[in-house]
Amino acid sequence: MKELIEPIQSDTPLAKAFNRIMAKIQLLRIMSLPRVFRDSKDEMAAFRMQNYYETVLWEKWLHGVLGRLEEWSKTISAYFDEFNGSWEYYALSKRLDFIREFGSDVEEDYNPDGSIKTQSITREQLKYHTLFSDLYHDSVDIVQDTEPPDLHPLMSALNANSCMSIIDVLQKMSCKGIRSYIVDKNGNIRLATEDDKTQMEISELAEAIDLGQLVFAVAQLMETLTSEIKSIYKSDRAFEDNHDILNDMLCDITAILQLKLDETRFFKQSATGSTCTRSP
Repeated sequence: MKELIEPIQSDTPLAKAFNRIMAKIQLLRIMSLPRVFRDSKDEMAAFRMQNYYETVLWEKWLHGVLGRLEEWSKTISAYFDEFNGSWEYYALSKRLDFIREFGSDVEEDYNPDGSIKTQSITREQLKYHTLFSDLYHDSVDIVQDTEPPDLHPLMSALNANSCMSIIDVLQKMSCKGIRSYIVDKNGNIRLATEDDKTQMEISELAEAIDLGQLVFAVAQLMETLTSEIKSIYKSDRAFEDNHDILNDMLCDITAILQLKLDETRFFKQSATGSTCTRSP
């Protein structure tokens, strides 16, 4: 059982924002973590376990989104750079690599002499080795199976966290007043006034709202990209080079990682006619 939420090891702007989100729900993870048997029997047990379970899923989703975007970017870039943007070259190469490593139970994959067949390969033999087969995870998957409304509890948790600090928790646990301090603009440490606390709460709430909106927007973009990838994977378009759509996808992926969401196709005004091209 994980006691602390682990940060994402990446320097991208999206990773930094996601790490900020995870830092804000760290207190909820700690407070909901069961420690002894009686924690599973009191009246708050179900509530705490629900909170713990949700923080695990949120952490998994945040890490999964970052990893999936980087995976997509790497795979699509390699498709253009190493396989000349050819669906057939890519699929034939991936099929050959797969059979060499894992073998095959399909008789048609081998020549009479036992060597791997490399000529007259059918689309049926290549369908699980296309680029879009690699981009789409045809299994239960936290990224692909998450819909934007699934993240509403995370957004609510961020807002709730902005109204409670570790000082508040300690005061409730100890039933004693605990002083809080701030560093002023001159670098001096002083006792926080009520006005300071109010200003910090307003700032925390504003940031929580911004981060919640970011979570929902990224979830929408991931859902749209995944749907686009799945649609091509399930159709004959998987057996085409798809340069234009892949170029658009790669630009969207880069924009998301760089937190430039307004530069994605889904946030642009259709009237602008803006396009994105890969750097040479």
